[in-house]
Amino acid sequence: MRNFGLDLLRCISIWFVIIEHAGIEVTGISRLKIGTIGVEIFFVISGFLIGGILLRDIDKGNPLFITLKNFWIRRWFRILPLYYGVLIFQYIFIDNTVGKNIIYYFLFLQNNFYGVSFLRVSWSLVIEEWFYIFTPIFLFFVIKWFKKPNWIYLSIIGFFIVEITLRALYVSFSNVPYKGIIGSFPFRFDALFVGVLMAFAYKQGSNLFKKPQRITLAVIGLSLIVFYISAFKHFSQPQDLIDKIYFFRTIGLFVLPFGFSLLLPFFHELAFNSESIINKLILKFVTQTSLLTYAIYLIHMQIYSLNILELSNSDAINFLIKVLTIYIVAALLYYFYEKPFLKLRERFVNQ
Repeated sequence: MRNFGLDLLRCISIWFVIIEHAGIEVTGISRLKIGTIGVEIFFVISGFLIGGILLRDIDKGNPLFITLKNFWIRRWFRILPLYYGVLIFQYIFIDNTVGKNIIYYFLFLQNNFYGVSFLRVSWSLVIEEWFYIFTPIFLFFVIKWFKKPNWIYLSIIGFFIVEITLRALYVSFSNVPYKGIIGSFPFRFDALFVGVLMAFAYKQGSNLFKKPQRITLAVIGLSLIVFYISAFKHFSQPQDLIDKIYFFRTIGLFVLPFGFSLLLPFFHELAFNSESIINKLILKFVTQTSLLTYAIYLIHMQIYSLNILELSNSDAINFLIKVLTIYIVAALLYYFYEKPFLKLRERFVNQ
């Protein structure tokens, strides 16, 4: 069953990416790309949904091997077929100058060992894929060892502290710039783990998902997001100091996703009346966009680069033509390529 609020958040996140890569800049925060903000939203949603799946799997009482096998098969059948398909298409038909170094992309190592210029959007997939490898092992042992909810909460919070500390040490010793740390997968898992924390709170029946707490959390979350973006803007202009200020490369990278995580209870419980024709159309658009998000994310830049789609002297009309093409191609990929793999994966999962 679809959740309108989470679908809406996904829709917002992918449209932030679409807007950025169309060349539309938000005044004052050019260093903090609007597409990057969209990816941070998606990290939080992904952590929440994946965390919920994992918690249910662990509750079944299966051994570690079965739990990991089932989870990884589901994730890999969801992520790898389309990702590898796009990689191969890009290599054969668009750009093969990466040569043998494409192996970094197949192993999700490009962020830290090669670079992402061959498939720029892949930087976020690297973080997600390694998160999928690490998280089920971490959660399995934490839940099996500690059992009591308060200890599990403390373990997840402890993980945040360790992750932020390691990131701070890495920045201190290497003086890596903001652009270099934001895609370094060992130091970005906290962006997804805030979603896992919320998934555990929801599973425990936390009052955070009830009125008025979820509204209070949303206000706090929005305040944190506004604070972070305002601070980023302030220290980006007129002189760019982002790479010199410790905050933005360390704890600051936790503030933004944490702010979005506080919006999750509000959006998760968001009601939407779809009785009117207009509301039905909105619901359809949001739901379909959410379903197509992954395909849109992977193929939109290739379609933006097609000059044959520039059929008008108006940039706005060309933008609409390209976005419509993106949606059509993404729908074809989802229904005729992704869905068959999603059906196939159940054959390999232990029930």
